[in-house]
Amino acid sequence: MKPQWIDQRVSLASVIERVQASRRHAMDTEFERVRTFWPKLALVQLALGDSIVLVDPLAFEDLSAFGAALHNGAPWLMHSASEDLIALKPLSAAMPQQLFDTQIAASLCGLGAALSYQKLVKQELDVDLAKSETRSDWTRRPLSHEQLEYAADDVRHLDALADRLGDKLTQLGRLDWLWQDGARQISASWEMAYPDNPHHEFRTAFKLDDEAQVRLCTLLTWREQVARSEDRPRTWVLDNALAMDLAQSPPRSGAEMLDKVRSCRAFPRRLLADVVDLLATAMPSVGFLPAPAPMDRDTEASMKKLRERIDQGASELAIDSSTLCTRRMLEARIREGRWPSDCTPWRIDLLEPLTKGIV
Repeated sequence: MKPQWIDQRVSLASVIERVQASRRHAMDTEFERVRTFWPKLALVQLALGDSIVLVDPLAFEDLSAFGAALHNGAPWLMHSASEDLIALKPLSAAMPQQLFDTQIAASLCGLGAALSYQKLVKQELDVDLAKSETRSDWTRRPLSHEQLEYAADDVRHLDALADRLGDKLTQLGRLDWLWQDGARQISASWEMAYPDNPHHEFRTAFKLDDEAQVRLCTLLTWREQVARSEDRPRTWVLDNALAMDLAQSPPRSGAEMLDKVRSCRAFPRRLLADVVDLLATAMPSVGFLPAPAPMDRDTEASMKKLRERIDQGASELAIDSSTLCTRRMLEARIREGRWPSDCTPWRIDLLEPLTKGIV
């Protein structure tokens, strides 16, 4: 099945008609995300019945009609879709209604957590796929024959995989789990909400006093805003080590600030004074929480006991323990007394009874 290259308005119109009539959208993307915050869409691959089309987004100024066709209410069928969803977001403000992610489906079937597309296709369909173009530059034109075939392979087997995995999930009574996890993934990638306490990602942040933690939280939120608005990688705006240093020892002048950022060549120099003022006036935001300290012995014991119960529960379901409950979810339940907001209902239904007598 030779893929069809789409870089003309007439051929795109034909694709749009077929997409609008599709019962599900089996697709993938290729994008560039080395020097930017947002992924730059470089290719959209679609399996449409017995044909594969490769839409070149670089050839079109306006893809809104194509984006609208993708939002006709049909589920999106993808593999490991988180970044692809972000890359496709500029095509339409509307969120997909449903997502069938074959990587998630495989994990819920007990085939393994975070399986690559190549491994899953081999395991389920006994088809070997090339891996030679995983580091390709997808923005160059023309693409090579090898790139085109690699891109086509990324969607060539999606429908067969979905049918096979969907049947397994139906037999296991877990198809709704897939849709719940898909909705969670859509929300996370499409909304990209700012974290309430980004300083919690720093393992040593608990060692800072409360005022320094507030400054670190404020600074990281500012970094996220700048990275998104100026389309730069976060660490190009401000690296983690410098963020910690500024939170601990805030500069009192632009000259001091300039001295601190000399090693961070990508730091936007025009914002030096803004950061000085930001650090001087930092106040706790709504929902601010100090970074958690290491667990005491009793809390560690409770976490270990609950982890053992979860591991046993996962074993009985024949799924990977991390599929049922990640460490982040477990820590939230132990430390905060509640499951995190992105813990899907099917997980809470299974996990909460396991906490009895422990927390």
